[in-house]
Amino acid sequence: MRKRGFYTCVAQALIFASLSIVFFIQPLQSALQSGFNPDFDGSGVVDFPDFLQFADKFGFSRGDSGYESRYDLNGDGEIAFDDFLLFVGAFGKTVSMESEGVLRPTGELQPYPLSPIVSVESVRSMPIGTPVFMRTEFANGQLADLEMTFIQVVDDFLAPMPVYMVEASDPVLIQLGGIAQGMSGSPIFNEQGTWGAVAYGFNEQDSPPYYFFATPIEWVIGSKGAIPLTKRTATWRGRGISPLIIPLLGTGLNRISQSNDPSLLSEVMSTGKTQQHQISFEAGRPLAVGLMLGEVTAAGLGTISYVDGNRIYGFGHPMFGVGAVELPIIEAVVLGPISNLSAPYKFATLNPTVRGTLTEDRLPAVRGVLGEGPELIPVKSIYTFSSGYALELTHRLATLDPYTTVDLFAEALIAPLINRVEDEPNHSVRLRTDISFVETDSILALSRLYAQPEGQLLSLIFNASADLGGILSQLMTRDDYAVQMREAEIHIDILSGSRFAKIVGVAADTVASVGSTFSVATSLRVGRREDREIEMAFSIPDTLPAGVYQLEVGSAATLGPDSAGEGGDPFGFFDPFGSDETLEDFFVRVNRIDENVILKARLKPPPDFFNGENTVAISSIKKIDLFIQGSQTLQIGVVGN
Repeated sequence: MRKRGFYTCVAQALIFASLSIVFFIQPLQSALQSGFNPDFDGSGVVDFPDFLQFADKFGFSRGDSGYESRYDLNGDGEIAFDDFLLFVGAFGKTVSMESEGVLRPTGELQPYPLSPIVSVESVRSMPIGTPVFMRTEFANGQLADLEMTFIQVVDDFLAPMPVYMVEASDPVLIQLGGIAQGMSGSPIFNEQGTWGAVAYGFNEQDSPPYYFFATPIEWVIGSKGAIPLTKRTATWRGRGISPLIIPLLGTGLNRISQSNDPSLLSEVMSTGKTQQHQISFEAGRPLAVGLMLGEVTAAGLGTISYVDGNRIYGFGHPMFGVGAVELPIIEAVVLGPISNLSAPYKFATLNPTVRGTLTEDRLPAVRGVLGEGPELIPVKSIYTFSSGYALELTHRLATLDPYTTVDLFAEALIAPLINRVEDEPNHSVRLRTDISFVETDSILALSRLYAQPEGQLLSLIFNASADLGGILSQLMTRDDYAVQMREAEIHIDILSGSRFAKIVGVAADTVASVGSTFSVATSLRVGRREDREIEMAFSIPDTLPAGVYQLEVGSAATLGPDSAGEGGDPFGFFDPFGSDETLEDFFVRVNRIDENVILKARLKPPPDFFNGENTVAISSIKKIDLFIQGSQTLQIGVVGN
């Protein structure tokens, strides 16, 4: 309860202030050195708005509902006259974080064991303002115990699971701007044991006090059950609350590829790969969940909440919220927290050494087992550059939902390549695949040429990746088979010169006789710099009725099949509505030879021609290894002998 009237203290303070300001300067410096900051609104100046906040809290003691430790400037458990003297001494002064310097944890850990579990019932009996601690790896691989203040138990946020509302009262956290991304799952504890795992926060907290919510440890380890539905965002007392962000860290990524990627990987923060090993897998240490391992390594970073033998628990909330999973637990070393305009985050390096398997991804927490890692999808990429240099890399992908798996696959494929080339013109790209799958013995064996008039290399690489991703997405989201990648080998050849060919002219006799050989000359403009002429010929059968026919010349992809029901889009962009295409039919269609590099000449009757049984299209094809665009049509008269 409040112990003396505030304005009585104001009068006393003025008397003391008139004696000597020296009495206030030394306590102020001592308090600031210990981390207390009377600039409560973070404006950089101790002024009247700070005075109003302090006046509202004056007289409260630890255990009172109105007590907040940041107003207890000398840290004695009471917001009293001594604190007011410190405030008066600071009034009107600039007290910025820059003037204080960057605060760091002392490095001394509390001597309390974290293995005992503090029940929800025990926490309910704790007085408001009870000091607790949060353990987390803070900087340079060192653990830190940071002070928090217990506020209350909240029952109506994620019912039936309660959460613990706490204030980040440690000066280090106040200076940082609250709990950083990557601290999610950090255990909250006191001398009795572990209370829970910090997990949620208000959506917008731009200035102190910084409030957060912890998942009870009984729910984290599953002794209280699970909540079936994942709530990514909720509202409590009119304020939005969300899970603390699990930052995605990535090595070997390229900002160009990320800017073209609308998936979750577009949010990956670049980091480094290290050979340094994680010090241990105890509570407070990093919990890095791998999505892709190799030159390009991507992982979600949180904190271990509790360890029981080889069982490991973390995050205090889900990562993806998909239930049972098999994701690799890898190593990470925290270098330090970084405060930025949006939210502070931990900066860490990744070591792709697999140390265990994450097996559950549910609302109370993620859970896993230390030891053997899960089975991953090996993806071998072989790049051949126009100089003749060849590079072979292997990545291992986690098995997730089809779309995320395809996103990871595409990133593993193109990021290493983009890191090694410039966006130069006058190039072409050839893609070849050998991909096997679960649920079928069929192989995805594509061979595709990608070319454009100017041959801009990065655009061609992205087109190749997008086409392959589209085919894989259709294949892996079928409603009849659970098709998942088993293993992949991808060849990407960087070719010098643009192999883009535009049809600019067609020459042929306007009259042909049945039983004769019909010749066609096609003029191509290659790469907008070179002219080529392609000769083709086909025989006109004796049975072809006389009449006026259309001579069509273009790529086999442009002209399409000669008869209904034949072929289909070899790139996999197939209308699924009403289609009864089988899985094996899908492979037959997409594995066909690249029809964009096949020049085709076809003689067919006009649409209104009498369709007798002998009236069929006749055609000739030639593979020219150029990406053909455009088509032309001539009228040809066919006469009998």
